[in-house]
Amino acid sequence: MLVRFGRGDEGDGSARHRCRRLGLAPMAIAHEAQAPDAGTSDIGRPWEREMAVRVMTGYVAHELNHPLGTIINLANILSRRLADPVVRSKDISEHVKNIKAEAVRATSIIKNMRMLTEHKPVAHESLSLVEVCHDTIARMKPLAKSKQVKIRFEVRTALVRVHGVKELLETALCNFIINSITALDLANVTSRLVIIRILTPNPAETAIQVLDNGIGVPGSIRDKVFEPFVTTRPDGSGLGLAIAGDIIRLHHGHVSCRRRKTGTCMETTLPQEALR
Repeated sequence: MLVRFGRGDEGDGSARHRCRRLGLAPMAIAHEAQAPDAGTSDIGRPWEREMAVRVMTGYVAHELNHPLGTIINLANILSRRLADPVVRSKDISEHVKNIKAEAVRATSIIKNMRMLTEHKPVAHESLSLVEVCHDTIARMKPLAKSKQVKIRFEVRTALVRVHGVKELLETALCNFIINSITALDLANVTSRLVIIRILTPNPAETAIQVLDNGIGVPGSIRDKVFEPFVTTRPDGSGLGLAIAGDIIRLHHGHVSCRRRKTGTCMETTLPQEALR
């Protein structure tokens, strides 16, 4: 499998240091290549700005791709429905409603991505992780169906409330699910399955696990999969898991990736509401 970094080979970690100085504290930026040392000269500052813009642009483009792609698909379906001899108003209304919902989601992306890249304070509200998962799965079902992937949802705890931003948590979960569905594209399995599981790993936290029986993540990059521009696919952007990781850290949680006997487990762990 091909592993790509943003530019150059593995660096010495100074790129992460520069991003912290830029206010991108939670983000692990792609490895540095031939960048001036900003600690000894002002020459490095344009490079820092270029990297910050690159990450911000990449994040926004990656996230806009989802709702815009959905809008295009819905518009095509709507066009076919309108060409039918008999047009059902209920079908039309449903498609129009979904298009509006995706358009609203697209307008919120820049605001949400700025929260991540500028590490701005976020107004949290009380949320049910069950609702977050239900709404995210509903949004992912068309993609899963087109890839012949079954999504199963399991709740193994009653402690499902956290504080957070629902749109952001759904974005993180979407990216985890998309990663699993993509991994199943290359897997030689008879049954393609993604499991979304809510559980309590300890008395203070609640976790969402996304499990698949795909090809798995190579051990050599398992500790880097949440860094921007790191990917195992030639056509991958290397941003989906990085965005998800930043969102969870913004919620005072943490993410992990581990190999299963078959496939991968991506785990998001968040403080429980009463203990936040």
